Amino acid sequence: MAESIDRAVGCLRLNFRTAPGAAGWYHYLDDPHPGITASAVGLFVFDLAGLRFERSAEVVSYLTGEQRLSPGGGQGGWPVRTTNGFPIGEATAWVLRALSRPGIALGSGDSLRLGVEWLRAQQNVDFGWGSYRGRPSRVFLTALNMLALLEAGAEGEALTNAQRWLIDVQNPQTPGWGPLPGTQPTVVHTSMALMALSRIPGALSTNTMRQTAEWLLERVEPGVHVERSTTVEEYDVPFDDAGTPAVFQNSLPHFAGPLALSAICATGVVDPLQPKVFNLVTGILDTQLDNGCWELPRSPMRPSVWAVWPFVSALAAVRGAVLSTPRSRAALLYPGCAIIQSEDQAQDLTRRLLIRNAFFDWLRGKWLTLVLWAVALLTTGIPAVLLATGRFSMKDFLTALILPALLMVFQYAWDHRRSPARGNP
Repeated sequence: MAESIDRAVGCLRLNFRTAPGAAGWYHYLDDPHPGITASAVGLFVFDLAGLRFERSAEVVSYLTGEQRLSPGGGQGGWPVRTTNGFPIGEATAWVLRALSRPGIALGSGDSLRLGVEWLRAQQNVDFGWGSYRGRPSRVFLTALNMLALLEAGAEGEALTNAQRWLIDVQNPQTPGWGPLPGTQPTVVHTSMALMALSRIPGALSTNTMRQTAEWLLERVEPGVHVERSTTVEEYDVPFDDAGTPAVFQNSLPHFAGPLALSAICATGVVDPLQPKVFNLVTGILDTQLDNGCWELPRSPMRPSVWAVWPFVSALAAVRGAVLSTPRSRAALLYPGCAIIQSEDQAQDLTRRLLIRNAFFDWLRGKWLTLVLWAVALLTTGIPAVLLATGRFSMKDFLTALILPALLMVFQYAWDHRRSPARGNP
């Protein structure tokens, strides 16, 4: 996992861009002009990896300089490139998450505080969030904004009311959420809602979190990172463009598998030492591209920051739940039991332990067969030697083979009797 995270972060370092008054990344990493949201997501990825980006001060300066203050200056949100300075929640939440990181928050206190106030002010009367106040409340945005406020250290009614809204719009038939109230549950939206609610003590019972996490675990497949219905979440965002009504067509790329893995680990109520979790991690590692990213379904030839952060988030979540140090390794022996290998241990330790474990498991399952064959070999070998030296006649030799033959028949009958039982669950 450490190598994969290093490669992903290396991709961001390689594609860091600067332009007049800007520093960071754009959605497509090969674009030379940084964007606000992508630059915030890039910083967020470094924090997930447990690293500090050497040029983070430049990115923070760019982000704080792009904040749009409301009349009176009591609050301020962030726009995206295509809203021409009009702030929306999709960008503001990610900037708050980035500025809340340790070591960054100290240098961006005013911007962070004003951003928190802007996000609070945009909460709808139903207590969910859309792109801004008055737009339809959406599950993904409500969960994202809750995470942003929680990570910024915010408290109060906005979070309490949002928690209530998320719980109220949960699908009544399944422990899941859809993109909007009343819609069919998806892995993506259930994962985001679970991540947000699991951060609030007492928001969900342990049993509810376990049921939701197991619901997610049943629906994700190793190596399959997207679900057909949520590959991209698209909706229109009307905005005021210098007095002229305009519409921003928003598209949010989603990776269901990694988000589900992050959510499952976030609950802390599901044992991560199980084959499905390890297979999901292997699926992420095996599908990482040579450039350090993962494939963006609608633009597979272009590296994207949106095809980095969900995977690094998932790997970091599993690493925190399973490994003792960031660069340890884990090998699952059987559900609930794994070998955790530190970086400074001999690299063949896991292999040797696994071979020894497999050998002893085989001995435990075959002990009776081995004993019977040893007796058979002994009772056959001695008469054979006596026959060869002339001390046994052929009649005596054949008589001595009766016992080995009976042992072989007994061993065959024993194995045949046990085989049906081994096939039952």
